[in-house]
Amino acid sequence: MKELACRKVILNSKKPLICVSVTGANLAEIKEQAQVIKRLNPDIVEWRADCLKIENEEKDTFEIAYALKYVHKMLKSYPLIFTFRSKEEGGSRHVNFEKYKEYYHYVSLEAKKYNVELVDIEMYGKRGVPGLDDLIDEMHAMGLKIIGSYHDFNKTPKRDEIFGILKNMEDNGADVCKIACMPRHKGDVFSIYNASQDADEKLKNPIIAISMGELGAVTRVALTQTHSVLTFASLCEDETFEGELRKECIEQMNSLGQVPFKIAETLVDVNRTGKLTGNISIIGFMGTGKTTVSKALAEILNCKEIDTDKYLVDKFGKEITEMFEVMSEDEFRDAESVAIEEIARTKNQIISCGGGAVIRKKNSDVLKETGAIVRLDADPETIFERVSRRTTRPLLNGNMNLDHIKKLMDERELRYREAADITVNVDSNNRILTCYRIVVELVKKGIITK
Repeated sequence: MKELACRKVILNSKKPLICVSVTGANLAEIKEQAQVIKRLNPDIVEWRADCLKIENEEKDTFEIAYALKYVHKMLKSYPLIFTFRSKEEGGSRHVNFEKYKEYYHYVSLEAKKYNVELVDIEMYGKRGVPGLDDLIDEMHAMGLKIIGSYHDFNKTPKRDEIFGILKNMEDNGADVCKIACMPRHKGDVFSIYNASQDADEKLKNPIIAISMGELGAVTRVALTQTHSVLTFASLCEDETFEGELRKECIEQMNSLGQVPFKIAETLVDVNRTGKLTGNISIIGFMGTGKTTVSKALAEILNCKEIDTDKYLVDKFGKEITEMFEVMSEDEFRDAESVAIEEIARTKNQIISCGGGAVIRKKNSDVLKETGAIVRLDADPETIFERVSRRTTRPLLNGNMNLDHIKKLMDERELRYREAADITVNVDSNNRILTCYRIVVELVKKGIITK
């Protein structure tokens, strides 16, 4: 367990905190965001000073000082992280390092008065800059803890390089080492997981490890796997998230991957303490994202995930398309039924089922005996958009058109509906939102306990 005690808050890898950021460009926006924050009640608040629109560049430090005072006035009961994110690492403003130091110097003088517990310093990106060591020493002398940070919105370094970045920041005085990178493919997300495991084993100080975008969003809630002491959630506000989220919330989740606070709160808690009391079987038509959602859900619930199609591929040594070339559909379904019976003998796992797995009622009966069946559903137009560029769907080869997809979906609709304990729409194409909706419903049914 990694732990860091600040003045009024403790960062602990076994009980990570959830932070939201104040990003208002002026006092009116800061006030509006503060009102939302009070309703959400996070553990800690970050003030992104770089988002403040400066009216008079000659008095910029004065304007930041006044805004800090105002943030404290609006959010007196919350410990603060002060951050000035540079343009180079995704921030809103560019300033030279002398001005950067000036802002942090002022904050260090007023930190205790205004509940500033930590400061975020881009230590890795500013390696070798004269005065960086002095700034770090000053922050420590004033009783502040430092989040050493590094951001890359274009790519993700390799595992060893990620660990090297985190270690470099620890060696140079960071109390918490943070890295956030944009993944280009699934392997980049695993690089974050693997490097964070290395850091947890080899570094003395706590870490924050984030893979950005929708692809990496699970790292923001599966904190047991990233060993992170803190995650950042967005201010998107909705009381239930059971209906459709506002378009801008979905866009934010699918671009940066930042998860709305209420969703993050639920999933972080489940990741930390949740237990399965039975299997969760994911069913649905091709293209609904069963494999993607199953893998994300398994990470959140700290359990094993198994894909019935992959199980068959491993068992027969042939891809599904190859199996359909030498088997009739009935023969394939017979093999699939045997596989489902074998898989279901193991308890407390996520089972990602092939699109036709529950066409046979005996398969859904086997799956129901071991837990709950979750159906992922989407509009035919969504399905067509997702599968039209692929050639690995044997039932669509030669019939890759919307009408044929609608026909197949209609043929299976009754079986899907009869088999499913719950149905979740996936038109949003966001795995975290889908996992949240699944978790909420399965907690109600007792399949997931907290």
